[in-house]
Amino acid sequence: MSKEYNKLWVVGDSYTTPGVCVDPKDSFWGLVAEHCNIPTILNCSREVNSFDSVNHLLISMQQQYNWNRDLFLIGIPPLERVTVFDDFKDTEYLGHEIDTATWSDTSFRINSHHGLVGLQNYGTDKTLVIHSDRSWLETQVLRNIFLLTAWLDSNNANYMIINLSKDLDIDNLWGPSEFVLPYAVNHPRCILFENTYHGVNLNINKPADFDRFGWTGHHGPVGNKHFFEKSLLPQLQKCNLI
Repeated sequence: MSKEYNKLWVVGDSYTTPGVCVDPKDSFWGLVAEHCNIPTILNCSREVNSFDSVNHLLISMQQQYNWNRDLFLIGIPPLERVTVFDDFKDTEYLGHEIDTATWSDTSFRINSHHGLVGLQNYGTDKTLVIHSDRSWLETQVLRNIFLLTAWLDSNNANYMIINLSKDLDIDNLWGPSEFVLPYAVNHPRCILFENTYHGVNLNINKPADFDRFGWTGHHGPVGNKHFFEKSLLPQLQKCNLI
């Protein structure tokens, strides 16, 4: 292994939240930590997070990062979600600090997301232009990925951006996406269009909660290991991140 890490940061939604259909040690991010001998995982995921939340968390916590010794796995949740103010309910946001020697889990507060909640839409809210046509929604996400990668690359960060849900459309090339789509397709730190957590398991390994969510569900140990071995590990190696 070419690099040694002190911490693995994981930011996403329910697909990367500890204990959702898979124990941390059997999750794809837990397998990364084990493979790389990373002693501490800081998992900042929460169910129903939007990509807006993921970006806000990453940027807000940057003073805690050691860019040379930290590895980041950044998840892209289902796109049809929004983050909103919780109307003075003071919703708390908790992260998970996990010791990979014992797999013990200690909660910690993340104040930068205090008072915010995520809402599910799945494209049914036609009053939101970004949700009424997937082509524009994906283009907006790719624009945000461009800004996110530009920031991370400027800090020489060790990271991978992983699409956790439906594969993005590699043929979604139109005026608004004429720069951001090719950029994302060619960026080696992005798993967006194929071999995603969802796509690599599609019609191969059923999610653990298939009866409830179908193929959009959450994978157990088998699906997580399949994604780790077939997609994530080879890409991390290709990028000389491990």
